[in-house]
Amino acid sequence: MDNLSLYRSRATLIGLVWLLMVGKLLAQTPLTVTGRVTDETGQALPGVTVLIKGTTNGTTTTAEGTYRLSAPSASAVLVASYVGYVNQEIPVSNKSVIDIKLAPDDKTLNEVVVVGYGTQQRKDLTGSIASADLVAFKESPNVSILQSLKGSLPGLTISQTNRAGDEPAINIRGTSTLNGNTAPLIIVDGLIFNGRLSDINPADVASVDVLKDPSSKAVYGSQAANGVVLVTTKTGRAATKPSITYSGNFAVSSPTVNATLLRRDAFLEKIRDINYLTAFTKESGYTAPNSSWTFANSELFPVSLAGVNAGNDYDWYGELTQNSAIQSHNLSVSGGSEKTNYFMSGGYTREKGFIKNDDYGRYTVRINLDTEVTKWLTLGANTSGSFTNFFKDAPDMNSIVGTNPLVTPRDANGNYVINPIGDFNVNPFLSAENDRYEVQSRLVGNFYGIVRIPAVPGFSYRLNFGNNLKFFKNYTSSIYGAGQTGSAAKNDATQYEQTIDNIFNYTRSFGKHSINATAVYGYNTSKFDRTVASGTGFSDLNLSYNSLQQAEVQKISSEAWEEALLYQMGSVAYNYGGKYLIKATVRRDGFSGFSKNNKTGIFPSIGLGWVLSEEKFFKVPGIDYLKIRGSYGENGNKVGRYSSLARVASTDDSKYVFGDGGLTAIGRSVSSLANADLRWERTRGINIGLDFAILKNRIDGNIEYYNSNTNDLLWQQTLPQTSGFSNVFTNLGQINNTGFEFMLHAKPVQTKNFTWDVTVNFTQNRNKVVTILGEDKNNDGIEDDLVASSLFIGRPIGTIYDYRTQGIYQLADEKLSGFQAGTYRIEDVNKDGKITPADDRQILGNTEPAYQFGIQNTVSYKQLTLRAFVNSIQGGSNSYLSPNFPYGYNGTPGQATNSNWFDFTDFWSPRNTGGIHPNPWVPTPAGGREYVQRNFVRLQDISLSYSLTDAIAKKIGAANCKVFVSGKNLLTFTNWKGWDPETNTTLFPVGGPANGVNTALGVTSINAFPVLRSYSLGLDITF
Repeated sequence: MDNLSLYRSRATLIGLVWLLMVGKLLAQTPLTVTGRVTDETGQALPGVTVLIKGTTNGTTTTAEGTYRLSAPSASAVLVASYVGYVNQEIPVSNKSVIDIKLAPDDKTLNEVVVVGYGTQQRKDLTGSIASADLVAFKESPNVSILQSLKGSLPGLTISQTNRAGDEPAINIRGTSTLNGNTAPLIIVDGLIFNGRLSDINPADVASVDVLKDPSSKAVYGSQAANGVVLVTTKTGRAATKPSITYSGNFAVSSPTVNATLLRRDAFLEKIRDINYLTAFTKESGYTAPNSSWTFANSELFPVSLAGVNAGNDYDWYGELTQNSAIQSHNLSVSGGSEKTNYFMSGGYTREKGFIKNDDYGRYTVRINLDTEVTKWLTLGANTSGSFTNFFKDAPDMNSIVGTNPLVTPRDANGNYVINPIGDFNVNPFLSAENDRYEVQSRLVGNFYGIVRIPAVPGFSYRLNFGNNLKFFKNYTSSIYGAGQTGSAAKNDATQYEQTIDNIFNYTRSFGKHSINATAVYGYNTSKFDRTVASGTGFSDLNLSYNSLQQAEVQKISSEAWEEALLYQMGSVAYNYGGKYLIKATVRRDGFSGFSKNNKTGIFPSIGLGWVLSEEKFFKVPGIDYLKIRGSYGENGNKVGRYSSLARVASTDDSKYVFGDGGLTAIGRSVSSLANADLRWERTRGINIGLDFAILKNRIDGNIEYYNSNTNDLLWQQTLPQTSGFSNVFTNLGQINNTGFEFMLHAKPVQTKNFTWDVTVNFTQNRNKVVTILGEDKNNDGIEDDLVASSLFIGRPIGTIYDYRTQGIYQLADEKLSGFQAGTYRIEDVNKDGKITPADDRQILGNTEPAYQFGIQNTVSYKQLTLRAFVNSIQGGSNSYLSPNFPYGYNGTPGQATNSNWFDFTDFWSPRNTGGIHPNPWVPTPAGGREYVQRNFVRLQDISLSYSLTDAIAKKIGAANCKVFVSGKNLLTFTNWKGWDPETNTTLFPVGGPANGVNTALGVTSINAFPVLRSYSLGLDITF
């Protein structure tokens, strides 16, 4: 980091020099051009953009399809563009009247996609880039743009959301790391975005492109090993009058699974079943009640026992849940003059979650501006502000389930009971009473300048100067905190990121040859600091967290960090006659978090493409387009910012008292071991693709195969205790990732009034651990597995190694020693009559999906449009497994007796011998869990919209108007028992909760918030 200031100065100086260059302005003779634009049938096309190529000078066609504009000279070229049609370029050539006929663009080959530091036509791509169809999900009540991507693109996995303001997890083409960063790189308007995509208003997003293969990702080098998501926000259009658009919707939601906690009668029956040995008679097989047994004979706590006698039946779940709703309102103004484009918007979103106080609010503003100052200089800015509020504390599901209907939340005086069932479980209403203020504010200012030199046609230089400032405020106070003595805290943090990119681009065409060269030099820095002040023991909390000095015990802490990334990139794309394509890229990255011996990494790539359908010898009836492409590349993965350094900490272990009665001195001790050779985790891979269009472009699509290997895995290697450290970050091992993807788009029906459009995507991914430590301690010639870390050579990262269950023991069954009726029957692998971890655990499958697919249907009849999207994840023979086990009721019969559970929980008892869940309060020599596939097929999004005809819209003064209704998660077909199979929570491995890992895909029935089903009504109108 010592050279960071020098690099910054160089980057900034280069930018200023180029921006100050004055190009030679060429005098031109203007010429007025008029004409009419029609479609393939001769019908007039209103709203078509007609521009002078290379400028922002242009206009749009009238309702009759006519246009009029001024061309600078006879050598100018007109460019006509319209959504759904192929762009047309027509030389002016001294003509004053030019009529234009546009041909339909069948989704594709000619569409422009963002490829990183620029754009390309899809037909010129050599790598794997997927573009989202945002229009298909525009009418869904999605708070985040990520919700519009879920299941819609091959290779892209988005997790489910079930809390207000949730930020879904993103995964591209599976897992390729163990301890490295797993999130993809997010680029917004060309600049690195470190934050929540949920902070961006979905109504402001123009396009989302996903870079998946090593060649495409190589332009971003580091962090690109997990893929790149490119988000582009909306801009105005040149030479168009101001357009005002309002869009809004209101949605109501409820859980996809209509579960409730047990009420009084069912709860009392549950207690009898737990105590079946005494509550029922042995002679009846423990199914007939024992008249001498009462609830006083159970382990029911006194307060709950009193509730039995009082007839209490309190609905905790009903009182702690609320009607869920989402409302969203967006207003934008866009347009432009001959030299300037602008887009301004404001948005408001309020989401009310299902659990009390689980609320979220977001305000957004955006101003995107682009102006041609001179023929050689364009200046612009993409600025935005996002202000989010998470309001109050919501109780967690664990505390809600921990109570039972026999007790009430308040005492006779109306005060909240702290521990309503008489144990350590706290009243879930208490957290809802906390005074909390949590807001996050993000201010983004991305400014750019583009210089073109008329004397060097095709050359441009762009300077990006990005600033991203985020403020975090989390204030809270609770009169029940710190053992009811009162607690309060203020947590303030700021994060500032700065990016400077110098982008040089040269495009030249001569004959059949076309070349596009790009060079980038830039840096990205990030700084963070936090200060936390807290106190406990308040005699008065009327001033909440604004009077921390009243606390008996006052604490203060602070932290800060800084990191920097420097990079250079060079890329050249060559195209010969639209038939032969090649693109080569080299990127060099330097990151402050790596060791002094390996600060930088170089990541090369190359992509090749061959358009067979352009060859003279290729004349196959029905095939309109066919391209074969392949690529190879390397990408990097960053490490944590200080992982290679020896760090120090001021802990209690570092304190020392000098002499008898002396003061305690705060010392520092080394907390981590340095590794001067820690280097970049590298992913090298190939991608082979086939793009096609057949039957007069009525069907098009692509097929992909990829194979990659990640080496030098970032890993916390365990050290001998004699070293004084438990582990050290190092590089070792290899993971292989392979997959198959395809996307198919078709228009089975296309008439004047009726169209049917369908898109199908499919993804299959497999990863496996190739090597880890390379050790063979048992000398069997095969590398040893790391069983404690659930890593097995030749198997997926998510391999499940556990006992195999074979049903539940019944009363009359012969049982292994230590097992009882109501416990799992565990397979005795070695037939020694006992169950032990070393001998009887086995590989049962894995947690990764076998494959997933999505089907989007759009049917339009005149002004009506019906859209339906089906999403599915499947596990094949032994994949996509998770323990379907209501974790949390383990322990003693007393815990199970006094706690509650949901009505979908199906525990075994003599009266319910077909129960699918064992009795977890019964001790066994081995626990065991049943792993069940989470397969599902879901009608994820459906909408019906009606667009007013132009004539009716004009009567209300609108350019267009659309009303719509939509639904989300309306139907789910699954064999999973309990909450929704996509419920996000923590998956506990065999080691128990202490070793739990938040996978964002795990499923349990405790502390799990339900996935919601939504119905919405909306309006979209433009003036």
